[in-house]
Amino acid sequence: MVRIKLKRMLIVALLLLLAGWGIQWFFGNFEQRTREVVEGMSPAAKRNPLLAAERFLNQINVVTESISGRDRLLTPPAEQGLLLVYRLGANLPAEREQALLAWVRQGGHLLVTPPKAWDAEAETSGNSLLDSLGVQPVFQDSGEDQSDTPDADLSSRGAAKPAPIRFEMPGVNEPIAVAFDGQRVLFDSLGRADWTVETEAGGHLLQYALGQGKITVISDLRPFTNASIGEHDHALLLALLVGDQRHAWLLYSSAVPALPILLWRRAPGLVISLLALGLLLVWWLTRRSGPVRPMGQPVRRNLMEHLAAVGRYFWRIDQAAATFRQSQMALEQAWRRRHPVLEAMEQAARCQWIAGHAGLSARAVQRALYGKYQGEQGFIQVTATQQRLAVQLRMQKEQHSTGGKDSG
Repeated sequence: MVRIKLKRMLIVALLLLLAGWGIQWFFGNFEQRTREVVEGMSPAAKRNPLLAAERFLNQINVVTESISGRDRLLTPPAEQGLLLVYRLGANLPAEREQALLAWVRQGGHLLVTPPKAWDAEAETSGNSLLDSLGVQPVFQDSGEDQSDTPDADLSSRGAAKPAPIRFEMPGVNEPIAVAFDGQRVLFDSLGRADWTVETEAGGHLLQYALGQGKITVISDLRPFTNASIGEHDHALLLALLVGDQRHAWLLYSSAVPALPILLWRRAPGLVISLLALGLLLVWWLTRRSGPVRPMGQPVRRNLMEHLAAVGRYFWRIDQAAATFRQSQMALEQAWRRRHPVLEAMEQAARCQWIAGHAGLSARAVQRALYGKYQGEQGFIQVTATQQRLAVQLRMQKEQHSTGGKDSG
């Protein structure tokens, strides 16, 4: 008993020594390090080019919300704050535009960028709000936004990053550096701007006071996008534009969403119900109603039915006259083969002879064997005579066959 306990203690001690040696070897050959792995943009960042700006403003205690759609343009928020519109889009209805301007007058700050270049022929910037301010945008690239995709900024299109522009801003002791797009500039045609950021090529920022609020028009919002807000003084410029406002709404797409997306946002329950109903309808249509119908063998038609069908077919394709003449020739040949005496007779005599043996008038026989096709009514009458001739001929054959058998 003592030996067993001793063996167990030795085994436990050996295992503890091995475990201690393994732990010492592991920590002697490995060290803990932290490594950052760049996985690229997240789906949220790809969808929203102002996601980094939203997080930055939240960090400086500005309640910020990123929004897709035109809801905030059509219905301004109840509180005051900064309303940044990444893509201004088409004109708002007149009453909605006045409501937006009323929100600005009450202390709101509207920050927009022109959607299109100035059209000299139509004398418009493409947006009535900018026209009323006298803003004339000049684009040296495509003349308008490339697309409504969230990553349609200069950096994502592969263009070279522009050099920063240094300018002074109220409330800042030193000049700040911002890399505006050099191919897009603004001109204040009416001279109403209260503060501007200009270069020799033109302006990049125009600010207009309106009541207690203000409207800021910027040549491009690339400095505030995910790829650029961390460069130069872009984040500082955004914070200065927010100023004392405690709320900010970033409209990263003012385009009207597609109908399915709009329905999902407004009535997800309705969409789910319709999808479920559609699946139920598809399942119901695939169900079998009643027993499976056996595949029987097609019934074979006899020869007379086939000939009747051929006759109806010829009648439908307007070959009744040809069919009528063929039946006349076949019936005449049958009488002449049955009675060779008819071969040497003239047509009138032949008709008279056949009429005497068939119990018909010679005129009726003549119309049945040699007459012309005279329409549907005449065809019916003549066909009846032909049937009587065919029946008479068949009876003669049967009588001859019976008499031959008896005599035999």
